[in-house]
Amino acid sequence: MLPYLFHIYGPIYANCYGIAIAIGILVFNYLVTNDSRRAQIITINTLQNTILWGTVVGLIGGRTLWITSNLPMSLYDMVEVWNGGLSVLGAIIAILIFLPFYLRTHRVAIWKFLDLIAIYAPLLQAISRLGCFLAGCCYGLPTGTNWGIIYTHPDVAVPAEFKNINLHPTQIYSAIVLFVIFLLMHNLISKYFKKPGQLITIYLMLSSLERFLIDFWRADQEFCNLKALQLFALHQWICISIFVSALGLFIYKSKKQNN
Repeated sequence: MLPYLFHIYGPIYANCYGIAIAIGILVFNYLVTNDSRRAQIITINTLQNTILWGTVVGLIGGRTLWITSNLPMSLYDMVEVWNGGLSVLGAIIAILIFLPFYLRTHRVAIWKFLDLIAIYAPLLQAISRLGCFLAGCCYGLPTGTNWGIIYTHPDVAVPAEFKNINLHPTQIYSAIVLFVIFLLMHNLISKYFKKPGQLITIYLMLSSLERFLIDFWRADQEFCNLKALQLFALHQWICISIFVSALGLFIYKSKKQNN
């Protein structure tokens, strides 16, 4: 695979992972902006600012969880963002914490906006996963299947012991499942679930379930030091927490009257 397209300056390259994220955000922005429900929820100007600040917060949150999961590391490694190193779960959590405060200050209906972006968020993630595939991060376990991928490029994120061997293309697994989630959210689920808060909680349940299951085929998992928690990887425990929280909130929102 090709982890970068061209050299910019010093250690900085046009990273395929970063480009994939940028494309995903542009597609997400276009679809949300042109959604017929958007005009009743948020102005274009406020939407653009929300996406801009949400992107910054998401990158900070994603980087923070990635650093936390890979300690110890040097200070240089912590700030070396041009070489990748982001956690999707960290980005989602950070954005969900940030958005209610930001939207409230701009008098935007929080749950309606979250429901709107929940329809298109899986597509953004799916496109970003293609960047993971090119960069060699989020790599899978060795496999004997004929659809495995072999990384040979010296600059991919795959460590030396996993290069030149057949690996599960877990990034592609994720991209496919997330794209299916997007289709379900856009064409089916959004048509039947209308109460504020239902779509965002369904999205969180489906996306956390996707990550939880795909992680069984990933080779880059991190585990907690506590023996009692080593049944699942760290990110799988986070997925369980998100799923349970989203399920509880979905039940609450489903019983609540529309407001």
